[in-house]
Amino acid sequence: MSAPQPRSYFLAGVMQGARGGAVLADQGYRDRLRRTILEHRPDAVVHDPELLMREWIGAHEQAIRAGHAALADTPEVHRAALDPAVTLLTDTFHRLTEVAAESDVCVAWLPDHEPSMGTAAEMLSAHRAGTTVVAVTAMRQNLAVLACSDVILPDLAAFARWLAADARPDGTPA
Repeated sequence: MSAPQPRSYFLAGVMQGARGGAVLADQGYRDRLRRTILEHRPDAVVHDPELLMREWIGAHEQAIRAGHAALADTPEVHRAALDPAVTLLTDTFHRLTEVAAESDVCVAWLPDHEPSMGTAAEMLSAHRAGTTVVAVTAMRQNLAVLACSDVILPDLAAFARWLAADARPDGTPA
């Protein structure tokens, strides 16, 4: 009998959120989530969209930023006419939602009642694929969070407790 495969975790969470342009939310939560997961599941595979984007399209960052900034002065946006660098960015977003769906657990970090359309898309993709979706948020009444989450936890400490309870070697819930 072969050893169980390590569980994979996708770190969904606020990047741009409700901010305009290229202003991003503090991404420090990604390292805290990764450390918490690995503390409880040292064999886990952690997929971090921020790192994946750097790996996949980091060489195009300047062109992406310029094309994305130009959208602010574009009254009508048509997908077919997007700057190729922006198309690369949107294609990467779709690729990330696929990684969320292919992971065993999608962890959605949504602090301070801040909505995130990207996180919602990742959660929906994961939910539709049968991936366990764990939202770390106070938004227990938000319809998208409620509809796509298997578990809604209020903070990182509660997430750590969930991991400890869910950390059976065979990956089945406690």
